[in-house]
Amino acid sequence: MVNALKIAKMDEEKRKEEMSKIFQKILKDKEEKQLKTLVEMTTDMKKATDEEYINLCLTNMSIASTLDDTQLKGFMALRMKANSELPDDIKSRDMQMINDAMGKLPEDTRNKLSAAMPKN
Repeated sequence: MVNALKIAKMDEEKRKEEMSKIFQKILKDKEEKQLKTLVEMTTDMKKATDEEYINLCLTNMSIASTLDDTQLKGFMALRMKANSELPDDIKSRDMQMINDAMGKLPEDTRNKLSAAMPKN
């Protein structure tokens, strides 16, 4: 299992290096396993400070923004599905941290991620 909390506590460069490896691995997994990993990682973050959580979100969003459009749309849909499977207390904090992180991204990155979000 991925220890998201441990990764969230790393400095920016090490965090990006670790999460890049995890992204490469996750993207090769079947969707069911990808979802399970994302739910576990997000649940693990309940012990993180807001700053650690937002920093991990920023790292993950910058990595995700480098994916091609098809991969990015698939990842964003999966990430939102993972959020929907969380307990309510974790789910609402997760969305708040995602929104806070989105607000800190460069405009071009934010626009690319927003465009890839599932439309309900």
